[in-house]
Amino acid sequence: MSDVHTPVRWGIVGLGWVAADFVVPAMVESTGSQLVACLGSSLAKGQAFAERFGVARVHTDLDALMHDPEIDAVYIALPNAMHHAAVLAAARGKKHVLCEKPFAMHVTHAQEMVQACREAGVLLRIAHQIRLDAAIGRAREIVHAGRLGRLAAMSLERASGLAMRTWWRQDVAQSGVIFDVGVHLLDLLQWVSGQRFTEVSAFTHPDRRQGMPDDTVTVLGRLDGDCQAVARATREVASAENNLIIEGAEATLVTSSLRFAPEHVVYVRDRHGTTAEHFPASPAYALEVHAFEAELRGHRSALPDGEDSTQIVAVTQAVLQAIAERRSVAVPATQ
Repeated sequence: MSDVHTPVRWGIVGLGWVAADFVVPAMVESTGSQLVACLGSSLAKGQAFAERFGVARVHTDLDALMHDPEIDAVYIALPNAMHHAAVLAAARGKKHVLCEKPFAMHVTHAQEMVQACREAGVLLRIAHQIRLDAAIGRAREIVHAGRLGRLAAMSLERASGLAMRTWWRQDVAQSGVIFDVGVHLLDLLQWVSGQRFTEVSAFTHPDRRQGMPDDTVTVLGRLDGDCQAVARATREVASAENNLIIEGAEATLVTSSLRFAPEHVVYVRDRHGTTAEHFPASPAYALEVHAFEAELRGHRSALPDGEDSTQIVAVTQAVLQAIAERRSVAVPATQ
């Protein structure tokens, strides 16, 4: 698409709370998007969703939606283990794809999804919308400009409310805070630093080895620039700091809370003192929708592509192996 005045015609696949409460309302508000069709777990759910958001057509078959000629792009917000089949179907139907995270459960699935979209000539982006936060983007700029010097250590934490456990959120194979929030943190630590995880260890509560999805996960990793990184995701601590800390040889960067605050502040402390830059809290889902719209018009955004997210799948698999085996695990290369 190149015409800036032509809206992206969306098909929504998966009508759960993330779609209904966050992403789809952002699409409705955007002049660059138009809701055309939806597909839910039942006809009744699809009809209710269509009535709420003014969607013209309700599909009950995935392939039928993917071959609907009135649809340009699909937003896939299905349960995690169903992303693979849906993205492959989108590629067959020549639909551009915005897929929720986690991108895939297995590296082989992720690679198949990337290849299918590449061969179909369709855009594939993953919904890591936190990358679009202005404070996160500024932190990345500061790091990449070399202002902190060699990176020694990083930490990032994020708390999320405990959502109702629907059937698939009881399935430890595809659920837990590691998939809901942890993948965001792993992605952000790599994206901000410009380095990739080479080795990880991790612990959870409850213990995933007992067959329960985790509500808190702490990951300790080594990045390929020999920087140590800690990612902590929880939905058990309402008062978590929700901040980013990056310690370098020349300076240290600390953010204020990156959640539940009207503004985000990036502090940099070096031998000369401390500077502070203030940013209004970003409307993350609106930025995500606008970024995807812009991508279809040839403007690259910070949203990760399939190759980038395949590597995060590899990191996540290594984390799960580390939890299961109570040891450090090397992160395999994906390319």
